[in-house]
Amino acid sequence: MNIVNNIKNSFYPEVYSESIPTSADLSLCLLKKTQLAKYVLVVKDFDSKLDIKVQIANARKLIRQQTSAMWLFKEVGAYIVFVCDELPDLSESQLEIDHTGFHAVIVQGVHLVSKSGAHFFNHSKWLNKSFGGTESIASRLVRSAI
Repeated sequence: MNIVNNIKNSFYPEVYSESIPTSADLSLCLLKKTQLAKYVLVVKDFDSKLDIKVQIANARKLIRQQTSAMWLFKEVGAYIVFVCDELPDLSESQLEIDHTGFHAVIVQGVHLVSKSGAHFFNHSKWLNKSFGGTESIASRLVRSAI
């Protein structure tokens, strides 16, 4: 079983209730709707030839297309998971997340997960407090990768 299937089995349908059909560029797109918001967890292959900022921007664009997200009316909170062979040499600050809600797709967390189970991430937080179950998502991802 590969890492994408492991992630899907770990989060769907317990955490994310829908699995959306994906394009060739997304390996997985899981959706959760609440009364107030919509959230997705997407999995995408990491491209070591592209800058991580470009990859995050590309993922945001794909999520917007996949979910028909619109700023002010249909925002989507997103956790983006990049699967890589080995973790690249990046700092947490390079995994850019959104600090405001002024986007159609609000990037709440960026994860890099290697096929060996190594995990590196950055989540949105207020001071040192994180919200939205970010710690549980991170620990589930680590367990899924192993």
